[in-house]
Amino acid sequence: MSAAMSLGSTQLELVGIVDIRFKLETYGLLIRSGRAKEILGAADVVPMTISRAYTVQNVTRTIEVPYIPASSLKGKTRSLLEIAYNLPLYTTDNKIYLHMRVVKDDVVHEDPYCPIDNIFGTPAIDEERLKKKGLQNLFKCWAPSRAIFRDLFPSVEYIKGLCEEKGCSDITLGDFVEEKWENRIDRVTSTADPRNVLRLKPGVEFDGSIAFLIFDLDICIREECNQLLSAYRDIIGDSPPAKFYIQTLLKGLELVEETYLGASGTRGYGQVKFKMLKAEFKPIAPRAKGVAPPAVEGDDLAKFITNVQNWDLWNGLKGLCKS
Repeated sequence: MSAAMSLGSTQLELVGIVDIRFKLETYGLLIRSGRAKEILGAADVVPMTISRAYTVQNVTRTIEVPYIPASSLKGKTRSLLEIAYNLPLYTTDNKIYLHMRVVKDDVVHEDPYCPIDNIFGTPAIDEERLKKKGLQNLFKCWAPSRAIFRDLFPSVEYIKGLCEEKGCSDITLGDFVEEKWENRIDRVTSTADPRNVLRLKPGVEFDGSIAFLIFDLDICIREECNQLLSAYRDIIGDSPPAKFYIQTLLKGLELVEETYLGASGTRGYGQVKFKMLKAEFKPIAPRAKGVAPPAVEGDDLAKFITNVQNWDLWNGLKGLCKS
């Protein structure tokens, strides 16, 4: 047998991308930077900041602003969904437990339609290892991470509001943060250990976006995938799996809204609200050019989830399976 004939192969077609955009309103959010204790006289805890250019009234200025790393929103969304779906959690370092399809080059979760693995990604594994376990069909059901989260920055509208209030040239980090004092009490001596924290003021608004990749196996179910056991096949039904994955992602955002984002959420920090959401489908594959449903919107997350569920996109994608 030639070397070429012994190579495994598969194909993936990127059919399109769903672009999800939203505003995120925050209340006492804190994403720690870890820099404060290095600065004499600074607050004990400060938020992460970055210098970012904003254009207001045709004038571009660089402003130091707080920001929310994409990893914070992605990680919180994923962890809440793992618990909501009661999925097994694994560790490779005896410190961090999370759900994974592959642990130390071994497949520990075989479900081809697991939303966590398919939305957030799965570690790589050699196809030969799958064959030895009789799971070669699983290789045909894998694709890269579908959800691509972006860093969140204060919205242009929020910056314009500050400009109208005090003038763009006078905007400082202090316009985004508030000082909160906390106190720890020693249970034995009653000694106080105060510290001050800089967290975001209530009402700071961020622009956010998530790009969701849709592959051919996310709209046309492959026979190899149907031969594997799945706890989600009946939930997917006749709809494209992509619909189930996006609905699951939105459920995760809903859980973030109902709990918290960032640090110290159990003592009042990190409440967030998603608003002014919009999803638009961007065809990539030539055969998807004719799929052009109107974008769906929602003033809040609940309305948006309902509109996404009834989106004409899903029927349009199902039609591609016949082409």
